[in-house]
Amino acid sequence: MAWRQKDCMMILGRVGSSVFERQLMNAAPLMYRSLLDLVRIMEESSQECGKCGPDLWSYAQQIRTSLLNELIQSELAEVGIKADNSTVSQRDKSDI
Repeated sequence: MAWRQKDCMMILGRVGSSVFERQLMNAAPLMYRSLLDLVRIMEESSQECGKCGPDLWSYAQQIRTSLLNELIQSELAEVGIKADNSTVSQRDKSDI
């Protein structure tokens, strides 16, 4: 497929980033905010059931941690710092 072979013109523009890529970058903060809103709803909903609530809370925390790790890695990459994935993975495991 063109996407996997890096031959898709929506992603790889010949000069700089493509329109599609710029639109994704502009929408990223809104998408991230929406994901955090979903996590918050899961956290609030987890308090409504004593039986499955703790599992839902735990799952929401895993998602929150993953989102924050992705955000940190992205921010580091923008300034040219490569994140140490083994450290991030270890941190994820200790939070679970």
